[in-house]
Amino acid sequence: MGKLRFKIGSITAVCAAVLGLGAAPVVAAPAPANLQVIRWLTSNPNSGMASIPLHRDIYLDPANYNWQVFVCQEGWSCIDPGRDLDLKPGWYSWDCTLIPLNGYYSENCSLETAGWPKAKFNRLFVLANSGNYNIGSSLKEN
Repeated sequence: MGKLRFKIGSITAVCAAVLGLGAAPVVAAPAPANLQVIRWLTSNPNSGMASIPLHRDIYLDPANYNWQVFVCQEGWSCIDPGRDLDLKPGWYSWDCTLIPLNGYYSENCSLETAGWPKAKFNRLFVLANSGNYNIGSSLKEN
């Protein structure tokens, strides 16, 4: 009987510890939040080349954000005025896809949360040189 009490007590302690670990608070992404990758890109793309998809699920605090979409040569700073968005708190699905076309690239990004329309931001890019590029999007609180 003593061994049974010990086993039940041990199982109860493990269950309590597991449940306690699962109750961690949700923390919003630090600003700026980024969705990006570095890839080698040609300055002469064509529509037969593969797209580059990016995805991130992110929790955002309610705020006014500056949203930027970029394709920037590695080692350079991208200067982009972006656009401003007022976002409610919650989990967002953040997606961007860089699509090679004939002589240029199209980057299509979206932010979506349940019950609200999808926000979209699309940009076209012509690259002067082939090389490594930082591709993606960022959100900065205003």
